[in-house]
Amino acid sequence: MTTEDARTLVLLETIFCDYESDPEILGNYFSRFELTVASLARQEIPEGVAFRATIYLSTDKGEWGDRVREVVSAAQESAGHGVELRIHDYTHPEIGYPEGDPTRVDWAKNPSKHSPYREQLFEAAHGDVDRSTLDRLIRVTVDDDDLWLPWHVKNLVEIAARARADERVTWEGVLAIGLLDVNVGYAGDEGVTLDSVALERTLTGDKYYVIDQPAQLETLWPYSPWSIPEVMDKNQKRRLEQRGIGLYAARNYVPSFVYMRWGQNLSIQRKDGLIITTLGRTPVTAPADILDLTPEQVPHREAPLWFGILRGRLSIDARRNGTTVDVFTSFDDIAMPSSEICYYLMQGSEKVGMISYSRKGRVVFRNAPPGVKVRGYHKRDGKVVERIDSRLV
Repeated sequence: MTTEDARTLVLLETIFCDYESDPEILGNYFSRFELTVASLARQEIPEGVAFRATIYLSTDKGEWGDRVREVVSAAQESAGHGVELRIHDYTHPEIGYPEGDPTRVDWAKNPSKHSPYREQLFEAAHGDVDRSTLDRLIRVTVDDDDLWLPWHVKNLVEIAARARADERVTWEGVLAIGLLDVNVGYAGDEGVTLDSVALERTLTGDKYYVIDQPAQLETLWPYSPWSIPEVMDKNQKRRLEQRGIGLYAARNYVPSFVYMRWGQNLSIQRKDGLIITTLGRTPVTAPADILDLTPEQVPHREAPLWFGILRGRLSIDARRNGTTVDVFTSFDDIAMPSSEICYYLMQGSEKVGMISYSRKGRVVFRNAPPGVKVRGYHKRDGKVVERIDSRLV
């Protein structure tokens, strides 16, 4: 199916190594990106749907840029029905990216994922999209080292349709949907361990905009999937509603996004602290074998599709009044039946006060010395799942 014939268009964007220039790093990421592109080419596209993947490639990539072109060209030749892979060339500004914070890795290495550069790229690459015949347009992104299983586009399209029909989804305008059931792939010397889990956050590759009757919008540039928050709680929901967007998380489908963790020291890359529940584990021999998995082989929860908002993460604030420090948290909003919280009063690295585990979301430290902060520990089912510090007071 061509873009002109489709009633639903899925637009994906990805960037190969954006502002990275180290040859060794480019080589490592190229080997991973080959698999990312292969996973896009193998998407199974439903009837009435077209899928276009735009790969942003900066003009400074030299031989690696040439090799990316070769990989994309070969993938397009083998791609299934309804899949279009395109490269959009762009040039970094001569002055760099002065708006960003160079101490933040995401800005230093991926400035094009931030505003206003992501909007400029999208506009330049998608000016030929005819929205006049579309009933629905989906915008989604994926990082250059993660994977989509062959039914991921199907999931995006079906979950969007189910959201519109679900009585819990009351927002009638543009939707931002975050999928929580995900596969985390840990690649090591002995193969890949694929953990299927439900997370407390949604990840790039699994969060997307659903835009119905897109021809009625003046422009699509404000709806960059890189702008969708990972945390799907009521605070983020309120923030997006102020922009005219409805935010919903979804669960209970066969996970089709693979968040890859590459490298030798995998323990520091685990997502255990964000796991709501573990759905199962699937070992595979090599990363390329992941793309051969079928829905029947991927663990998932057999339950009706769920839409809603999560409780969110713990936040903490401390305010001083003389020698008294009042502590305010979001514990009451996020607590589950098994949740408890305790508080340490910290002066540097020394604990100078403590309030033991309870279900109190607001506490007071008296006779607090100057220059302290409050550290909160959130325990659930007997295990610490969050630690957070207040500002210094």
